[in-house]
Amino acid sequence: MEELEFGPFTIAATRRTLTRDGVAVPLGSRAVDILAYLVTHAGELRTNAEIVKHVWPDTFVEEANLRVHVSALRKALGDIQKEPQFIANVPGRGYIFIAQVRRKDAVGNSRQDSPLKERPDRVVSRIFGRDEAIMSIEAQLSRSRLLTIVGPGGIGKSTVARALTAPDRCQSEVVWVDLSEVANAKLVPTSVASALGILSRSEDIVSEITSHLGTRDVIMVLDSCEHVVASVAPFVEDLLSVTPGLRVLATSREPLRAAGERVNRMPPLEIPPPGPSAQVALQSSAAQLFVDRADACLGSYELTDEDAPHVAQICARLDGIALAIELAAGRLETVGIRALATSLTDCFRVLTRGRRTALPRHQTLRATLDWSYMILPAPEQIALRELSVFPGWFTNDAASAVLTGCEAEDLVAALVAKSLVVADASSRETRYRLLDTTRLYASEKLGQANETSATMARLAGYLNAVFESAEYELYSSPISCWSQDYAQHVGGLRIALEWSFRESDNAPLGVRLAVAALPLFFRLSLLDECLVFVTHAINYLDAKPGLDERSRMKLYAALGWPQMRSTEAPEHGIAAWTTALRIAEEIGDLDYQLRATWALWVDAINRAEPRLGLEYTERFCVLAKSSRDGADAIVGKRMRGATLHWIGRQTEARDQLREMLEEYEALQERHHSVRFQFDQRVTARIILARTLWLLGDEDGALREVEETVRHATDIQHHLSLCNVLAEAACPLSLLSGNDTLAAHYIDLLREHTKALSLDVWHSYADCFEAELHLRAGNPDKCLQKLRPAMSILRKSGFTLFQTIFQSVGAQALAAQGLYPDALQMTEIAITHCESSGERWCLAELYRIKAGILLRDGTTDSIRRARETFGLALEIARQDHSLAWERRVKEDMRTSLGFADIDGIEGSGTASILRQQDEPPLSASY
Repeated sequence: MEELEFGPFTIAATRRTLTRDGVAVPLGSRAVDILAYLVTHAGELRTNAEIVKHVWPDTFVEEANLRVHVSALRKALGDIQKEPQFIANVPGRGYIFIAQVRRKDAVGNSRQDSPLKERPDRVVSRIFGRDEAIMSIEAQLSRSRLLTIVGPGGIGKSTVARALTAPDRCQSEVVWVDLSEVANAKLVPTSVASALGILSRSEDIVSEITSHLGTRDVIMVLDSCEHVVASVAPFVEDLLSVTPGLRVLATSREPLRAAGERVNRMPPLEIPPPGPSAQVALQSSAAQLFVDRADACLGSYELTDEDAPHVAQICARLDGIALAIELAAGRLETVGIRALATSLTDCFRVLTRGRRTALPRHQTLRATLDWSYMILPAPEQIALRELSVFPGWFTNDAASAVLTGCEAEDLVAALVAKSLVVADASSRETRYRLLDTTRLYASEKLGQANETSATMARLAGYLNAVFESAEYELYSSPISCWSQDYAQHVGGLRIALEWSFRESDNAPLGVRLAVAALPLFFRLSLLDECLVFVTHAINYLDAKPGLDERSRMKLYAALGWPQMRSTEAPEHGIAAWTTALRIAEEIGDLDYQLRATWALWVDAINRAEPRLGLEYTERFCVLAKSSRDGADAIVGKRMRGATLHWIGRQTEARDQLREMLEEYEALQERHHSVRFQFDQRVTARIILARTLWLLGDEDGALREVEETVRHATDIQHHLSLCNVLAEAACPLSLLSGNDTLAAHYIDLLREHTKALSLDVWHSYADCFEAELHLRAGNPDKCLQKLRPAMSILRKSGFTLFQTIFQSVGAQALAAQGLYPDALQMTEIAITHCESSGERWCLAELYRIKAGILLRDGTTDSIRRARETFGLALEIARQDHSLAWERRVKEDMRTSLGFADIDGIEGSGTASILRQQDEPPLSASY
């Protein structure tokens, strides 16, 4: 019969007796049962539920009853001091017996030490994505005597440790010590001794342990060291110094920092790419784990292409954390894949049903993070809360601006060490981020502490300072040459602006931040969200006239940006630029007078009103003479060259643009893509390529296009790239008859405009594609594509290419035999050109009209066709548009049988042709 001794007390559990120095201590049987249970599990936390279940196995008992018995027990033991000697309480969880215990048999003899206790065999679930880590750790453990697997909670540290020490892999003796239930760091040696089966305890437990281990080949696994790391480190050093056969494998959320320690950081599981097929998704370990657990949960589950994007979203939302993915898969009993993916915005509510056999801290995602958070010192808890305002990567400078702690870098480093912050040293400057699950948890804690507003204000102030100081760099430097990755601030910028405008008290800060961030929004082509925040800021300032007119001017200018590309409310952009111009004139801001005048010129050109555009060009050039920036006069030349192109003066346009490009290249600083929205070289070369093609240099035009596309791609200015694709690459490849190249450029245009929500240029892509359908002999498909796209462009006021698109539509109608409708469409286009001054394609419109008249086949239509061909030839020669002239001549030769067209010269070409005898038709048009 075994008795247990501690201090002056002896307890005989079978007799339910407690003595002190041989004298019986009066104590109820339930209290003795509680004491016996705690003593036999000395050094281990026993939860309230476990104690109640053991002492009252068949009876429902309130936990208050347990507290009464424990109180009586403490009084009987005299354990009523502030610092307990025997029984320690872990609030909200249970009790732990903290005194040393000796075991004696009935005759008072000490029992011999039992052999080393190996960890009981346990069914290990299939492991995904850890083969390389296991092999690496196994190799390191063969060379090192202390290795710590480090990573955030639920990442799979214990799972890997179990795999490493499984009987089929590890030939050494293994002892597994779970330290998660050790509430008092001083009890680490006691817990190890208990795991080793050491029965008699002296005051020097470490010596007993080392004597017990001797020289045996032992791997000791110390699982979950993070909360007692300060005690584990010296304890392990002491053990290893005198036990040559011992190796220690620890798992912790931070390194032990003990002598000779090797650290292996456990990364998240590999996440599938967005929107994958089932086959692609299953190449990632995170998806493999999810599917395996889903199959176990549902009895049968196979990943489909329909489910794969949602599974990828789930894995990404949970940062590839194995525990979180397992918990998510477990919810499939009650919710579908799609709904599960949507519901993870509140992952702490959803992920609450872990395995019953799992440790308490692994049964819910919140419990896992509670465990990590509660063991942090108060300054680190505060820092973690405050860092939750960063939705993505941040630097030490950013952290220093947001954290209230004195040593921001030290606090961040401590959180990195404890696997609560991820560090990335691969870029120029080390950057950090919180995993999404950690950030959401810390954000909740920030709100509970009523610290959100103050922290967000510091974030907004920091970003405002960053963007204000970087204004010149954002204007002048290619993105690849930025001194820092300003794009990494976009996530923080969004939430700071959203917070600022949520309440009026914070709106002034939001206005300043919105204005400071305008260059960044534009350089990164984030136009839609820029418009949202600009509108908020304008609404605030419009309600307070005179408060900040300079900011209001800049915001109205930004409000005009989407007008250049959006298909919604065109007058909104014109009104915005008009307001910006008025404010600029009132406050004498020449820079914004230039910007607004340029924008109104762009609007006139987009509306196919080049005569009006020429007026704005001259106004701009007059203003540019007063500008300190000599480049403004060069930009004016670019505007004049473009306008001359649209009104048909191609030779002048070419010469003006070449002069402009030469002068612009000589500038030391070229930073006009933000002031005037597009890279000035790109926009100039777009029109230069068009003029070269019209002047007959097709090869030179296509080379210019190819080089300009490459340049726009290299400088990473997406708006300029879309511009060159829409205004030069697509139309010129079509005009050159290179349908394969045209299809390539159309695909590029569609891809970029879809990604950036640039719906005007997306409609252009539809119109260009319609012409490919026509050439393929599908006029029906052509019109189906062309009509809705042209309607969108017309409603939005973007009619720059309407006439040439109308010519495509007219040819499609003629192909359907609808000659009157086709002729009416060409007449509408020609009438617009004559009223607006648009002339660049006028000769082509007359050529197409003549071809339709020929197809009509009547005597009158043939006569009119001859005259119309003459007008086309006359206009092409007047404008020096050799490309159109060649087309007209070719049609006249093949369709009318004219052989000596070159002999017909002068402005009376049309009348000469009308007076000539009609030759027989040599071909059907």
